[in-house]
Amino acid sequence: MRHSSVLAVLIVAIALVPLTASATTSRSDARTAWDRISGPTQPGVELGLARTKDGVLHAISNRGVSGTSISETRIAPSGKSIGTSTVATGWDGNGGLALVTMPNGTLRLFAAGATHAGSNAFGINTFTAPAGGGSWQLQNGVFWGGAVANSAAYIGATLTRDGQPVTAWRGLAGEGVPPQTSHAYQGGMTASQLATDAGNGAVVLSGVTNAGNGGVYVQQVLPGQGARVVLPLPVGINDWNSSLSARSGAAGVYVAFADGKAARLYRYGGSTLTLKRGSFVSAAVCAAPAGRLWVAWGDRVDGVFATRSNMGVSAFEPVQKLKLAQNTTDGLTYLQCEGSTGPVDLFADVFIGGAGGFWHTHLLPRFSLLERAQRSQVTVIARDAGDPLAGASIKVAGRRVVTGANGQATLVLRRGSYSASATAPGYASASLRFQVH
Repeated sequence: MRHSSVLAVLIVAIALVPLTASATTSRSDARTAWDRISGPTQPGVELGLARTKDGVLHAISNRGVSGTSISETRIAPSGKSIGTSTVATGWDGNGGLALVTMPNGTLRLFAAGATHAGSNAFGINTFTAPAGGGSWQLQNGVFWGGAVANSAAYIGATLTRDGQPVTAWRGLAGEGVPPQTSHAYQGGMTASQLATDAGNGAVVLSGVTNAGNGGVYVQQVLPGQGARVVLPLPVGINDWNSSLSARSGAAGVYVAFADGKAARLYRYGGSTLTLKRGSFVSAAVCAAPAGRLWVAWGDRVDGVFATRSNMGVSAFEPVQKLKLAQNTTDGLTYLQCEGSTGPVDLFADVFIGGAGGFWHTHLLPRFSLLERAQRSQVTVIARDAGDPLAGASIKVAGRRVVTGANGQATLVLRRGSYSASATAPGYASASLRFQVH
């Protein structure tokens, strides 16, 4: 069964949410637009996502089974689709896709399958494109992983600190194109993801395994093997329940996962934190600027939720709730995200009959407004998940003030009730009602 949706967002700027507690959900009367990236029939299982230096996000999708078409959608920093291109036609299989931006700005795609039906070049194949995408070239005669990689539902790719590609499939991983050697780390995995720690350069492998008691398997695989961790999941939980990401410009590799009881965030080598309790089936995490993380999770009943952390990953913004469409007959399967420029491009794979496929939306981060009054002197405080937000423009009683480096702005008001509205570049607007005594 495939999956898609048209969703509505309800959000408001309210108090900060500590990471160690279940997050408070915020709402708004704004609606968010969704566009379909792949579908409606046989839209594949995974998108390849990478952003180039011009800020454009390249989303690679496939459609079909044997005779599959692989396509590229280019998404501007504003979230608008600005073009599509064909990567390949007649592809045999619609399994995993992984995309990386190389150090020289070009793109490299890894695709599970074969060049055509009956080909012996099956496994992981690779395509390249210039920095702008749009024109893709198969690297002929270069493929690896054989039947194991060919049948991989989800594959992963990352770059080492010195810019060498690493790929992973079904619990195996190898460095290079093609890998000179590959090592098996965990059996029973149909999903494999990779991330590179910006702090120490370690490459970490993760994915859901059904070996033993099952769970989310996490382990450092390069430059040497690190500790093996298995995060428990109930029997029958599927491959799409977890997601792996490193931070941008800061140390740490994180796994977001849903275990049917809550959405959780685990730092490799650290602890697991509960984001929100509920019968969630999928979770995604991706890097945002300055060490922040975007996290999303959801299920077919409750919809989709998204939030962004502070720079220390110790608190979160108010959670944005995205309601599933009323005619949903099955629901959410898989979430992916990319948030490296500040806003997040969120992709939801859900099923609503003929509207199946991967759907995309673009969310701005949200900041909170607080107020502290000492008689007639009122200080309005703008916070981004606890971090001071400078440059927020706040309008109160026809007057406009701008927050300084400490995220605060002060003005004198008479007694009475007031409404404050605020804007900041790159953020959704915020509002606050307060009383001056």
